[in-house]
Amino acid sequence: MEEIDLYLRRSQVTRERTKALTFETQEERGRAWAEEHGYSVRKVYRDNLSAWTDTRRPDFEKALNALKRKEVPALWCYAVDRFSRKGAGAVIGLLDAGARLIFDDERLDSADPRDRERIITDAERAKAASDLLSHRVTDTKNGQRRRGVWLGAAPYGLEKDDSGKLRHGQNWKYVLRVLREVADGISARAVARGMNGGPGRLAYRRFMGSIDGSPYRRQPRVRGAAGGRHLAGLHMASRLP
Repeated sequence: MEEIDLYLRRSQVTRERTKALTFETQEERGRAWAEEHGYSVRKVYRDNLSAWTDTRRPDFEKALNALKRKEVPALWCYAVDRFSRKGAGAVIGLLDAGARLIFDDERLDSADPRDRERIITDAERAKAASDLLSHRVTDTKNGQRRRGVWLGAAPYGLEKDDSGKLRHGQNWKYVLRVLREVADGISARAVARGMNGGPGRLAYRRFMGSIDGSPYRRQPRVRGAAGGRHLAGLHMASRLP
């Protein structure tokens, strides 16, 4: 009995904001296809990564290498957008080399010459859908930033209110203490030693590494004597509610 490989991919959330197909569901479909068409499954490759960004997908590369080396006559994938979201370029080279790709959900098999055009078209559609969503997400995030919404996790010492804007949190006093002491010329080591006795130790470890970054960095700046470090967090009290 001939063998084929299965390639499974999922992201944590699909583009439609619903839970992605599980690996188990995809594998069940792949094994069912193999049995129906007289194949056994040799290997199952899995990636829980984006197929649109430049993120390296280790199992995807292994699956393609096995196909190119003709270790198996075909590679099964649940759908074109599970295989790649980078457009026609992701499939044309394989099709031209005679590799057999099976996309179960669309019922496409590159062994059928009539399916070649459809595979290429669907690959382009998958890329277009991802491109459009990316633009929409970017526009949405830019609008949120203009309204003062903080998009990530709140930095140490701060917290987000119901509107997503930053405000002082219960550990803000430790942030101010670190900034004041460093601005007064106390070395980072000395600041750390002085805060090792309580919660302030956490403030030093989580905060010192980003002391020059947003959102602590604001104009006007305060130049600290220790290492010429620029500090502005002291001004946050007047800028946050």
